[in-house]
This record gives sequence, C-alpha cells and structure tokens, in this order.
Amino acid sequence: MKHHVKLRKPLMKQLKKGNVKGIFVHSQPIWVRIFHWGFALSLTGVIFSGLQLHKPASFLALNFSKVLTTHLVFCWLAMGFLAIRITDALLRRDDSLIPRIQDLKHFPQLMAYYFFLRSSPPPSRKYNSGQLIIYTSWLLLFLVSSLLGLASYWQGEHLIWVWKAVGGFQVIRWIKFIASIYFLTTIPLHIYLSVTEDISRLQAMVTGYERKPSPNNR
Repeated sequence: MKHHVKLRKPLMKQLKKGNVKGIFVHSQPIWVRIFHWGFALSLTGVIFSGLQLHKPASFLALNFSKVLTTHLVFCWLAMGFLAIRITDALLRRDDSLIPRIQDLKHFPQLMAYYFFLRSSPPPSRKYNSGQLIIYTSWLLLFLVSSLLGLASYWQGEHLIWVWKAVGGFQVIRWIKFIASIYFLTTIPLHIYLSVTEDISRLQAMVTGYERKPSPNNR
C-alpha cells in the first residue's frame, strides 16, 4: 500500500488557474506596504555600506566619506520608515506583530511543517510564530544597532554611557558586524518562504489585497 504525504504546493502550482480561485481580501494597508518596501531598500543600503565601512573592499575603490554619507542617509531613512510603521500600528491598534505565548507554543509544530514532518502548518494569526520571532528580532536588533551606530558616529562626544556599557569602540564595531550577518542570513530566508509558501502574501505586499479561498470552494 502506498502512503501519500501531502506536502506544500510549489510556487508554479499555486499560479495555476485551479489554485488561485477565490476572493480578494484587503490585508495590508498602504502604510504597511510603504514601510515594508522602504525599510527593505533602506536596510539593504545600511547593511552593504556598513560592511564596506567595517572592512573596505579594495577592488571597489570607493571614497570613505561618500560611503559614510550614504550609510548615514540609509540609516535615517530606515529609522523613518520604522517610525511610520510604529505610528500606524498605534493608530490602528494593530498588535499583529507582537508575539503571544500561544504563538510561541506553535513554533515547534511550524518547524516540523517546514521540515516536511507535518502536512499542514499549525494555526496562526496574521503572521505565524516563525515570522513573529524573526520580525521581533529584526526590530530589536535594528534599534540596538542604530543606538550603537550613533554612539560610534559621535566618537564618545555623546552617548558615552553606551561606550562604557558595551566596552569600547571595537566591541561596538563587532556587534554591528554580527548584526549585519544576522540580517544577511535571515532576510534571504524570509524572501524564500515568501515566494514559495504562499504567493498571495507577496501579492498583498504589492497591491494590499490577498487572495483567500472562496467559502464555496472550501
């Protein structure tokens, strides 16, 4: 007897006519989309310009002062987009990005699903437990890195308590470097899951609308 295991549908199968029937539901407001793409582009600029400042690549032959200016511009843009997202969440009383105990309890089941040990994901709110953990870590790490960045930019003239708490400029540099590596590791994972798990989620980040199964097709 053959046992068939129901696995996740790949991207191309989701795009077939039979798999995209349903209704459109507005799931991502305009300010969320502005934050998402603005922050993504700004953070990309922050990471790569920061790595260039940390250890300049000689084959690029870039002017240090111009790279530093670019890095600062992207940093302020990223903080601005983050401020937009926080303000929007407060005004709409949106707590979808705040992890709850129940969300974390589903994390082992979600990992089992990602490793093909379960045929379906566990129940979740707007974002699953894995997304909530990643998003929360990004928020906290970005805020810490921004504070350390300001402290290193002022070179001890301001925020001297940050220098003392961390242990000096060299420690600040390495913390920021490790933060960059963490972002470079988790962002591709986020992109991969976005385009392979449910293509309608990516669609929502562009148009604001997500395709949901029609009640008649359930």
